[in-house]
Amino acid sequence: MTLAFGYQLANAWLEMYPEASAAELVEFLERQSLRAREAATEVYVERGRASKEEAMSLLEGESRSYGDLMRSEFSNGELSMLRF
Repeated sequence: MTLAFGYQLANAWLEMYPEASAAELVEFLERQSLRAREAATEVYVERGRASKEEAMSLLEGESRSYGDLMRSEFSNGELSMLRF
């Protein structure tokens, strides 16, 4: 999931749940990130590019937890695009 898509997703989710806490937003984005990694793993396997274990290992190594990313950006004040 790209960061730009993550921002759009977060904004849409916050419009639906305006009273949500930052922790709830991070949890939602983490679930979406996991779903995206699972889909990418399936595509790698279906195309014969890797076994399921290899694909999962590769994708896990290349992706950061959205929770870590969001916590870092909250602490740096870089989430000013979001309306809280």
